[in-house]
This record gives sequence, C-alpha cells and structure tokens, in this order.
Amino acid sequence: MIEELNEQQAMQLAKESGESVVLYAYTPLCGTCKMGRRMLEAALPLLPEQQVYALNINFAPRFVQELQLTSIPCLIVFEAWRERQPRLLYRLESVQRMIEHVRGTAV
Repeated sequence: MIEELNEQQAMQLAKESGESVVLYAYTPLCGTCKMGRRMLEAALPLLPEQQVYALNINFAPRFVQELQLTSIPCLIVFEAWRERQPRLLYRLESVQRMIEHVRGTAV
C-alpha cells in the first residue's frame, strides 16, 4: 500500500536515516502520473519489505525545490543512511525498470 504524505512529512522523511524509502512524486491531473502509480502498485508485491510513499507536489514547493525535481512523475529512492543523494527516476518505462531502480540494480 502506498501512504500519502504532506510536504512536512516528506521533508522529514528525506532527512531521516535508518531504512531505505521510496517516494512517488506526482500531480493528480497528470495522466502519465496515474499510469506510473498503477505500475508502482503492480510492483509492490515484488517489493514486500519496501516502504513506499506518495507526494502530491502541487502542495510541496519546498520539497520540489530542495530535491531539484525537474519533471513528474518521479520515483525517488532514499538510501537507508542518507549518505548519498537520492536516486531519481523520471522515465517510468516498465514495472521491471521501476523494481530495478528501487533495488538499486538499474543500469
């Protein structure tokens, strides 16, 4: 299940450490975002241990600016200890590509 976050929760999540987290950035009127969310939901059974959240960026301008997001939809992976920059995926080509991105095996 994908839990919806507000901007404050997303900002806190981006800074916390401990577990790897996936955040799906979208806007509700974006058709590509709706398709990407369906693909992410299809991938969830293959990522049973992964925490997955969603953020409507219409209400999160500081978050967008801080992460320098350039497009939506965007699948963001925060590493467990936040030692590296988050991994961003803008081209949500397939469920397999999304799974590889989350697992860190994407080329």
